[in-house]
Amino acid sequence: MPRWFNRLSMLFELLRHGGIPPRLCPAIASGSSIAPHISNRSYAIDDLLNDFRIVLGVPKYRTSKPKKQTRKFSNNKLYSLKMNLTACQNCGEYHELHTICGKCYEKVRKMTNEIKAKMMNYNPYKGERQDKEVHLRFADDTDEMVDGRRIIEMEVPRPTWFKKKFSS
Repeated sequence: MPRWFNRLSMLFELLRHGGIPPRLCPAIASGSSIAPHISNRSYAIDDLLNDFRIVLGVPKYRTSKPKKQTRKFSNNKLYSLKMNLTACQNCGEYHELHTICGKCYEKVRKMTNEIKAKMMNYNPYKGERQDKEVHLRFADDTDEMVDGRRIIEMEVPRPTWFKKKFSS
């Protein structure tokens, strides 16, 4: 007979003669004269563990990584449509409602990195904090007096998205 059939029959035998042992809990011993029915067959630890695998539904073998990847990324997973897209007012690119347009953000990021590079030119120790406040002056700005601040001059005209209040 197959091995699984022997295991299954031993499990049924165990269930018929007293069931699965209870969980670990306190017990009160009484002086009863009735002894529980004890089977004449003794179980080894391996037998009990294998029997409980069937009862508890625990997998015997690990699921392989390719099988998990197939489950996660298989071709029967349906794509979901994004319904919260909108067109950018400046460049016309589509983006999600709660995000910034990627093209416009790239322009902002490039300008910010230029400003950071200019700020670091004044600071001999890279990564340290600036010792003074910074004032940005673009090419098309009027010359004004700024007292107590470090002036950083940019050679490009002020972008429309970079308001005057940001630089002071």
